[in-house]
Amino acid sequence: MEYYFKQDKVFSAYGTETPTPAYLLLNAALGTDLIMNKQKLSIYLNATNIADVAYQSHLSRLKYAPENFATGRGGVFNMGRNISVKVIVPVDL
Repeated sequence: MEYYFKQDKVFSAYGTETPTPAYLLLNAALGTDLIMNKQKLSIYLNATNIADVAYQSHLSRLKYAPENFATGRGGVFNMGRNISVKVIVPVDL
């Protein structure tokens, strides 16, 4: 779990910085090793931003981009839900 507090103490003169609301990201990972024919095989499953929260990092300069006509929101938001699988197979030469 990653919790980011709201950032409301900003330098707002000349529109150089804007406040950012708080957001919570849920992440999970699972991994195991399997032994098959005396070979070790590793499998990992990773999920980030499980709740698919729409957020903008406070330090991102992309949050000041013009309005996105597809979503109607200003700026570029960070990555949504992401699920990945990693398999490590050793190769003996």
